[in-house]
Amino acid sequence: MKKIKIAIVEDEELASQSLKDCLSRFSKENDIDFDITEYREGLSFLDEHVDFDLIFMDIEMPHMNGIEVAKKLRSLDENVSLIFVTNMAQYAIQGYSVDAIDYVLKPIKYARLASLMKKTLRIIGQVQEQAIVLKTTGGMTKIYLSSIQYIEIKDHLLIYHTNQGEIEVWGTIKGAEENLPTDSFCRCSHSVIVHFKYIVSTDKDTIYMTDKKIPISISHAKKKEFLSRFNHYVGL
Repeated sequence: MKKIKIAIVEDEELASQSLKDCLSRFSKENDIDFDITEYREGLSFLDEHVDFDLIFMDIEMPHMNGIEVAKKLRSLDENVSLIFVTNMAQYAIQGYSVDAIDYVLKPIKYARLASLMKKTLRIIGQVQEQAIVLKTTGGMTKIYLSSIQYIEIKDHLLIYHTNQGEIEVWGTIKGAEENLPTDSFCRCSHSVIVHFKYIVSTDKDTIYMTDKKIPISISHAKKKEFLSRFNHYVGL
């Protein structure tokens, strides 16, 4: 398993340090690397949130409580693992409405945290996959690479065609290509990147994609490299 990226959203420095101490002990005892980022309140976390595997969220915070922050978080990331930290268990019951894994009570006890972390790591292992974060006009959006069918550019606007719909961001096709693994994505022309996974067939200079009525053209300049990489992908 890769290094686990953890966010601690906690306004109390002592509580945050206690949690970090417990995570450090768990890391050493279980030979797992954690990359931990701290936030003192929810608004700064939402502004900067990109790609975490696990988030510890304090419920009682200034400006915006942890439940409200979690609801906004879920609009950006449906899959990230979430654990609430609280002084009172009854507050944590609301966590089920935002698909929280569980909660820990303050002051944090190592035995409780260790048990919860073992459960959480199993969940993370099941859902963990490659993803990218895109900056759209509405904020930051995380998309999993497996859901991207193809990407095209029109007038400097990148359009990500995914299983969940279209996502538009400003950028370059070269920049988008650099964020994608070369074993499963490839440009077939100067303006289109396709995901090999969703190709149904190729015919001379044309690609036919899953559930797409409009075929995608292969340019002469990209044809040799594209077909070579696609044949390698399918095992030919």
